[in-house]
Amino acid sequence: MEQLYHYLVVDDDKTSNLICDFTIQRFNSGAQRNLFTRPEEALEYILGKGLRAGITVLFLDVNMPTMSGFEFLGEFEKLPREVQEQYKIYMLTSSIEDFSSQAEKFTCVQRFLSKPMKLSYLQEIALEIELIKL
Repeated sequence: MEQLYHYLVVDDDKTSNLICDFTIQRFNSGAQRNLFTRPEEALEYILGKGLRAGITVLFLDVNMPTMSGFEFLGEFEKLPREVQEQYKIYMLTSSIEDFSSQAEKFTCVQRFLSKPMKLSYLQEIALEIELIKL
């Protein structure tokens, strides 16, 4: 199975980012990892990258102070379709709240994951993306 080599983590919680970074590195030591504590900076990064080869897995926190994960998705959906298609978005949350209504609105979200990041999430995602490619 081909490894995924690019991950973006957008979470205002530095501890959560460190856990994500460590877990991704443990899963795939050669992966490119970009971590952002400000969602606005992540959007700028995505805009600056433009089209690139391969899929980027984006882990996005639901609750952030300057821009919520859902506000981020609203801005993300304004990007050109070909840029959006390069990203597989997984929402991270420590909340027990039901986000099913938001999930219906933002079809770009693959699914919601409970914090903290787990190795099993990365294994499942890699398998899902491989199956999509077939």
